[in-house]
Parts: sequence; C-alpha cells; structure tokens
Amino acid sequence: MKRLLLILISSCLALLSSVLYAQQLDSSVRAALDERLTEYFHTLDKESLEVQKEECDFLIGSAKDSLVRQFVALRIYDHYVSSPVMGAEAVALHVFDIWFLPGHVRMGSEFDLLNARIFADFNRQSMIGERAPELCMESLDGSMVDISMSERNGRYSVLFFYDADCSKCKVESILLRNVLETEDFPIDFYAVYAGDDRSKWESYVKDRLSVEARRTRTTHMWDPQFDSDFQRKYGVIQTPRLFLVSPQGVIIGRGLDAQALSLMLHGIFDEVKLEYGSEESKALFSSIFGDNDREVAKEDVERLADYIRVGTLEKGDTVMFRQLSGDLLYYLAGKNTEGYKEGADYLIDNHILSRADVWRTADDSLKVTGFAEIMDDLLDRCVPGTEISDLKVSGRLLTHRKDKHGDYRLGKLKGDRNIIIFYTEGCHICDAEKASASKIVASDRSTYVLMVNMDEMISDSPSLSARLFDSFDMSSLPFIVETDRKGIIRRRYVSLQNQ
Repeated sequence: MKRLLLILISSCLALLSSVLYAQQLDSSVRAALDERLTEYFHTLDKESLEVQKEECDFLIGSAKDSLVRQFVALRIYDHYVSSPVMGAEAVALHVFDIWFLPGHVRMGSEFDLLNARIFADFNRQSMIGERAPELCMESLDGSMVDISMSERNGRYSVLFFYDADCSKCKVESILLRNVLETEDFPIDFYAVYAGDDRSKWESYVKDRLSVEARRTRTTHMWDPQFDSDFQRKYGVIQTPRLFLVSPQGVIIGRGLDAQALSLMLHGIFDEVKLEYGSEESKALFSSIFGDNDREVAKEDVERLADYIRVGTLEKGDTVMFRQLSGDLLYYLAGKNTEGYKEGADYLIDNHILSRADVWRTADDSLKVTGFAEIMDDLLDRCVPGTEISDLKVSGRLLTHRKDKHGDYRLGKLKGDRNIIIFYTEGCHICDAEKASASKIVASDRSTYVLMVNMDEMISDSPSLSARLFDSFDMSSLPFIVETDRKGIIRRRYVSLQNQ
C-alpha cells in the first residue's frame, strides 16, 4: 500500500516541475493534479483514519512550492470536510490543525479560514473515537438530567438533536421512531430539542417522537438558555444531528440517519457466532510471547489484554474485542506456568466475567464465559497472599540435611521457603522439576521441598485426594506452590527449572 501511495505522490509532484517559477498554477496542471488527487483519495478509502492522516501529511509536505502545497492542502481539506464517509471529517480537522491553523499553509481567504475555525471548534469534541461530551439539560417534567457518557451501565446511547421547525427533522423523526419501535433495541435514546419554544417542543414530542418500545429507554431534553453548550460539544450548527455512543462513552457513529443507525445497531445486537482457539490465533500469540513459558511475566499478558481492550472495545468494536479476547483465553488455557496462569486470572476477572455488557449471548456463554468460569474456579484456589490449606499429607521431605518420607502438614513446614510439588508417575516434566528441587535444596539451607505423589494419594486416600483437588488447581501436573514459614502462599504454578 505504501509503495503505491509513493508512486502516486511522485507522479503528482512530477506534473508541477513546469510551475515552480510561476506565480500561479496553470489550469491544465490544476486539472491534471486534481485527477491524480482523486485517484489518491480512492486508494486511501479503505485505510484507517490514522494512515490517511499520515499520508496526507506526507503529500502536503512533499510539495515544496508554496502554491502547489496550498492547492494540495486545500484539495485534501475540501475532500474530507465534505466526505460522505462517516468519521472522515477527522482528517480535515487534522489537516487544519497541522497545516492551516499554525500558518504553514494559507487558506484561500480570511473568510475561508474563519469557516474552517468554526468547523474545527464545533466538531472537535464529537469526532469518531472521542469520548462523548457530558450534558446537563432539562427534561419534559422540568427535572434536570445529567448525562454522564462515561457510565452507561453496559448500554449504548443514541443522541438525536432536532428542531421543531426543521422539515428534514420531521421526516427523520418519523423514520427514527419507526426504527426504535420496530426493532426495540436495548438502548438509551436521548431526544434533544434544539429550540426554545416549549409549546412547540411538547407538540413535536407528542406527534413525532413519542417512542413506545419495551427495551428502549427514551428521555426528552432541552436547554432553552443554551447553558449546556450542546451546539459546540456536538457540532449542532444545523439539525438533525444523530450520534451513537458505546457503553464506554465513546462516539462510534456521527452524522447518521435512521437507516444508518439501524444498520449499526443490528451489527451490534444481532448475534455473531465466533469460533475461538484457531491455529492462526495460537501462532499469533506464540509470536507475541515468544512461546517461552519461563520468560513470560503476568504483566506481559495483562498488557496485551489491555491493549486488545483499548484497540477494540474502547473504539466501539465489540466483535473484534470478543474474538481477540476469546482467542487469548483459549491460548492461555493451554499454558501451565506462572506468568500465563496469573495473566489468565487478570484477563478473566477484568475482561470477561466482569463484562456482561459484552459477553451477553448464549453463544458467548457456551464458548467463553462458561469456560472462563471453570478456569476462574481453578484460579481461585490457593491464591498468593492467603494461607495454604493445612492438610496433612504423606510425602517426601527434602532439606539441606535430610531426605525423609512421612506425614506432613502443608501449613506447618519449617523452611523460610517451602516448595510443595504435587506430581504424577511417568511425567517427564515432573521428574525434571523434582530434579531441580533437589539441586535447590542442596545449595540453600532455608528451602524445604515436599514432594507429594498424587497417584499414591488417590489410591491410598481417596477422600484426602478429593480435598486436595478442591484446594489446588491440579488440572495439570506437576503443580508447584511456594509458601513462607507461616504457611502463606507466595507463588503458585511455579517452575523450578533454571532457578
């Protein structure tokens, strides 16, 4: 993509070699350059807004002649400020801030600059991806309604700004009411009257915006004194204006009409069945973590989980958040070492089980939340910082001076560092961990190691083994836990190799 853009840029600028010493651009050159720019915009259409901003900056900066730079910058600004693509205005705002506002490029006239300033001022806070500005306005019954877009209780919000004397608003209101009543989405609908005539407002609500839907909560508001500054916050220079806000308070739709809103809401609420744990996703996470169990810290997993949330959910993309978070959960489920396990605990607690607003379908329950609950139950056993279950078990105790079989209480081991290894016969990983434990004890007088053979435990004492399985995550052996002299758990899912 980048190479193609560079070719287009070069061809644009090559056309201007004959005008570098001219005082104004020749009309034929302008037409040729305009054609190249149109092709350029078409090439950029499918790129992210951030990529479009970067490429526009590069193109403007590549024009060394001031007249050429002005023509290119104005053409880019005009294209994006009037683009029918939702959110594309952000590129126009970026070009204004970087090039026109500081004076690096001149607008066509002072009047054009003033209009651009007004556009920026009235649209800056309501761009796609921005946190929706809060509003405090009066409702129909005279009470004050304070809308905090940062606390949506898991619900999407629709803001509709209209005026009773606006003919387009009247048509849009009827279409919008039909969508809300027919589809009955579980959303909060805020209808904001932009005028100051209460009688007109009440009549309008009764005739055109009286929404009757079981799951849609409707609030009618106005601000006749314009104290809330809603015009500037949401760019209400003209009406109607329709916005969609995510449960996280982020604007994910602007400049909508009733049909576009309906499509977006269907995309959000229609059940999308996803599949998790593909080989591609495993390869992706393996490349991120390096697929080296001993070198991955829980903080690495936590950062990735948060990165996924910021890049998807906070931008309104719940489907991609579910896909990537679900894939990460499945990947971590196959890992048995400390960093991965503790990272999985963070993922489950902060991004899955606490987000019922996102994981809400039967398919989610079957494939993700149900699985997460099982993992969470295992991860809630022997949590670091808590006392270990003081069960009396039969095992082999290793210290610096002795190697002795006997019965020992898990909470009463006398080492400054106590390592308890639950293992099974015929497990090469178990054998490697036991060998590492022997080396640690030989060189460290303060460390005690208790080895518990779970095969013998299950055979000789089924009731005690059941209590052990209830107290520790033995879904995969070996399971190694460390305690201090007081029986407080320091670490779990430990690997002793290379210590």
